[in-house]
Amino acid sequence: MNIIDFFKTFGNLTDEEINFAMGFFIPDEIKKGAFILKEGQVPNKVSFIEKGLFRLFYQLNGEEKIMLFFSESQLMTDYFGFLTNTASIRPIQALEDSLIYSIEKKNLNKLFDYSKNWERTGRHLAESAYVTSVLRANRLLHDDYNTRVQTFMDESPSLIQRVPQYMIASYLNMTPETLSRVKRRIMKAGVVKSSIHKIKK
Repeated sequence: MNIIDFFKTFGNLTDEEINFAMGFFIPDEIKKGAFILKEGQVPNKVSFIEKGLFRLFYQLNGEEKIMLFFSESQLMTDYFGFLTNTASIRPIQALEDSLIYSIEKKNLNKLFDYSKNWERTGRHLAESAYVTSVLRANRLLHDDYNTRVQTFMDESPSLIQRVPQYMIASYLNMTPETLSRVKRRIMKAGVVKSSIHKIKK
């Protein structure tokens, strides 16, 4: 999905409002392995991913811990650093050659001032980001290994093929060996119980 079609999915933005916004979004081709945010930088942009895949992670006792994956048709930043204007401890790195469109924070605020529709859209996106972060925390706290893996397979099937297994294991807070063992158990036993931590349709 391209960025214009993404904005049209909200249903409340007019063509004029979308065209106004496109004057602020800057396209950028990112090579695999490149960082769009490095540790110690203050994140001052939000990026829409038209093509590609990224990871947001941090270092703990010399190990990389992956917090989030970002892929096509998603908005991406380190939201805590972005909202608090503080240096990030969570770099963002491209896992594939990617195409993104980025808007600076000062220009994002101009959109919110431009129209009520943009202000409502911004609030909706902020709420979605909050729900995602709470879901992630709840699943790590309460779901067992089987449920974590099953949920990931159900919700992100394309990432199974695109992301190295050791990164998926890091994201699910388990070792690669445990991930392999759990996947074999699920394939043998069938679908396990669903996570209670999900958005009801």
